[in-house]
Parts: sequence; C-alpha cells; structure tokens
Amino acid sequence: MNLSDLKTGEKGIIKGYKNNNFPIKLLELGVLPGVKFEIIFISIFSDSLCISYDLSCLALRKQEAENILVEPINLCKKKIN
Repeated sequence: MNLSDLKTGEKGIIKGYKNNNFPIKLLELGVLPGVKFEIIFISIFSDSLCISYDLSCLALRKQEAENILVEPINLCKKKIN
C-alpha cells in the first residue's frame, strides 16, 4: 500500500520505497522505514498531503507519496465487559 492510498486521520508505519528514484531530502527529514505517522491533511484535488511524525509535519506531493510504501495501523478498541 502507498502513502497516497491512506485517508485523513489514518495512521501507518513507513515500510520502504518503491524505487531508488527518491529525493534524498526526504530521507534527511526523517521519512525513514519504521517511522510512525498520521495523515493530517489532504488537499482538495488530492495532489498533496501532509503527514505528522516524530513531532514534525511534512507536506508531500502525490507523486512522492505514491513512492512510499506503508503499513496501515488499525486501531481496534476491544470492549471489555
């Protein structure tokens, strides 16, 4: 699953990248495998999105987000009787 497949408010963990044609600047900003994040904003035409991770926020173009492989975090609350 790609980062661009998630919706606002969904959380996930970065698992890797589709190809090596990835801006090194994002790696320097901490967009690394194992980082937990949350989608906090998606633009009206879905051409960019903003993620929150490690007390930082980062806006990404859709093309960049499509190159980031993620695993969604499903928060299931179990009811205890």
